[in-house]
Amino acid sequence: MYLYRRLGRVVASHTRSTAEDRHYGAGESDQHKAYKARAVRAAEEGGHSAVQERPSRDRKIRSDVLIRGADGLLLGFESQLSKVNPRDIAARDAAAQRAGVEDAWQTDSRALAKESVVPWLRTDRQPLELIMKRDSPLPFRGGIRRIDLIRCDERHPGPCPKRRTGKCGGWHPSTRPAERPFDDFIRDAASGLYVRAKVKVKRLAFECWTPTADYDAYLDATAREAPPEVSSQRHARRVMGDGDPTCRVRRPGFDDAVPLAHIPPPWSAPAPRVRSSSLYRGQCGAGVTPCGAPARLYACGWRCDTHKPGATT
Repeated sequence: MYLYRRLGRVVASHTRSTAEDRHYGAGESDQHKAYKARAVRAAEEGGHSAVQERPSRDRKIRSDVLIRGADGLLLGFESQLSKVNPRDIAARDAAAQRAGVEDAWQTDSRALAKESVVPWLRTDRQPLELIMKRDSPLPFRGGIRRIDLIRCDERHPGPCPKRRTGKCGGWHPSTRPAERPFDDFIRDAASGLYVRAKVKVKRLAFECWTPTADYDAYLDATAREAPPEVSSQRHARRVMGDGDPTCRVRRPGFDDAVPLAHIPPPWSAPAPRVRSSSLYRGQCGAGVTPCGAPARLYACGWRCDTHKPGATT
């Protein structure tokens, strides 16, 4: 086991020699392996090179399938069939984008597809034989949308979606779901015919896969608008408090292992400072040597009945 820091937290990890097989290959289901093999076959039939479990150049990510498409496009195919923390998916997707890889996330889970951290390409749950069958259509039921532009004029029913009154004369986008067979989508995405797009319809911004021609028309129609910011509609619960429940594989040059003895204890707020005094509260402080008798608080300080203001001796 290794202990190292990740994002400011101390994480325990398996050693590289034993964890590689556990994380990449040995723990995968037969359906997961079949989806990867099918993605490789579809890409190669489209004239693209594809390889499974290929790390990026900076070795910070490892895609299930890495496809080198047209004009140097790097398309990553990620199949996620088991339950996972959406925060981990968002972190892996962000790391892939920093490495110049455009990830296409596939799942057969309806519950996972509802998490809007990435544009999920949802398929129906299929038996292994149908996934491996070459001629099976295996369509994507979600994650792909077509973008339509509607002219805001007298022919457009209702008021302007932006002004909420009258007509502006511009173009407003609307989207509609579109299905695409698995193999065709892999080939088209590798060829640059499909892209991941951030679209804003009325006041709702979201991300989806759409034909490149549709997205180019959308960008031309909204050239003067700021790019939409997609916010996650759901927030993952911290099932293990503030810790990271995911087992990580340590890689040299990526995570610097540190001995356990060098890891400082968790930070805790310092105790409030208390002014030191030989005189406790509620004791008379009159005289060069404090009296020390039980006292009441006056404007001049703590005084007993003998030394209180106005007392006669």
